[in-house]
Amino acid sequence: MEQNQLANRFISAYNRLDQGLRDIYSIKRTLNFSDMIRKVATVNTVVKRFEEDLIDYGRLRNAIVHRSTDEIIAEPNVDVVEKLEKIARIINTPPRVVECLRPRQVFSVSGDTVLRDVVGEMWKKGYSVVPVYISGTLVGVINRKMIVDGIGRFIANGKDIDDAMQEPVSKCLDIFNETSHYEVAPSSLTVENLMYMFQQNRKLSSVVLTENGNYTEPAKVIIVSADIIDLNSILDNY
Repeated sequence: MEQNQLANRFISAYNRLDQGLRDIYSIKRTLNFSDMIRKVATVNTVVKRFEEDLIDYGRLRNAIVHRSTDEIIAEPNVDVVEKLEKIARIINTPPRVVECLRPRQVFSVSGDTVLRDVVGEMWKKGYSVVPVYISGTLVGVINRKMIVDGIGRFIANGKDIDDAMQEPVSKCLDIFNETSHYEVAPSSLTVENLMYMFQQNRKLSSVVLTENGNYTEPAKVIIVSADIIDLNSILDNY
């Protein structure tokens, strides 16, 4: 391999990563690389995941380049170079969720749709979560547990199962007025941003993507917590 080729690739990836993080998070040059990594790791799941590696790479950068002359005085390992290049690529050109997940039909319902119809469609198509709209506005996301609990509540209040199944789905949302189990985001959402959302909210079970992240827009994509495994794998191979 040409002399210093690995070192040049390492320095190039390091500079791209350094500049990218400073631009994204408005970090001044006065903050050194290691302190910047520690700071960004609190808000970026990719940086958090590779935090210690990146701090080591900061030290390695100083070992590769002579401080006074910028002359390359050492050659890094190829595995280290490729790993740093991958991290820089994820930070500077992050993959979007809609580009990574396989396209799948989104099933949403009106708030006055009866539970029987919702349950039947969920079972037939294998849906685990369903966005609920009233007058064109997203008012909640219902999941299987909420439906079971809602039916149980109706029965406990004296309704039989047939009557319970004729209740509008919005009644289940009324019972569970907690909204922390879902969030709405724009279709430009990156995989890293999605990971951070799930990291910050342990109750989060689904994210609804609309065009601009508005509640008055139709759902384009629904991500559930089970998708995180696939998205992590995508980042590993990005």
